[in-house]
Amino acid sequence: MTPDPGRLACPLPRCRAANTATAETCQSCGTPLRAWARLRAHPAQLFNDGLEAARSGRTTIARDHFAAVVHWCPGDAEARSALALACLLLDDPDEARHHWRQVLVRRPGDATALKGLAHLESGTEPPNTEHTEPTEPPEPPEPTDFTEKEPATTE
Repeated sequence: MTPDPGRLACPLPRCRAANTATAETCQSCGTPLRAWARLRAHPAQLFNDGLEAARSGRTTIARDHFAAVVHWCPGDAEARSALALACLLLDDPDEARHHWRQVLVRRPGDATALKGLAHLESGTEPPNTEHTEPTEPPEPPEPTDFTEKEPATTE
């Protein structure tokens, strides 16, 4: 069944009443629909603010923004990966490792998480003392590896 573009369903599972697209509150249960829509867009805004902070070198602020997104949306693998990178940049490799491993639970082939973990593991291995050429450790992901999110729509 295709939703009516002129109608807005109440987000509460027990209600789901159809409301006009411009309704401030649900006609059936009184849920504040406009406020609900603004809250749905908030994680995307926090993520984008975190990216802006990371790109301008304000890593602690970026970490805090990404942590808030992960708190509200624990399944957001991209936000969790960005949080891991911020933790790595703030010299917290254990927390970075934890978050990248959580990303891989949800997305086993995630390139950013694999790159980040490879970087971490290269720094913890004992130096190679055999007669081989030294190799550079893999580079960690960069804040530019992430793209901004579109806020959720209200319909």
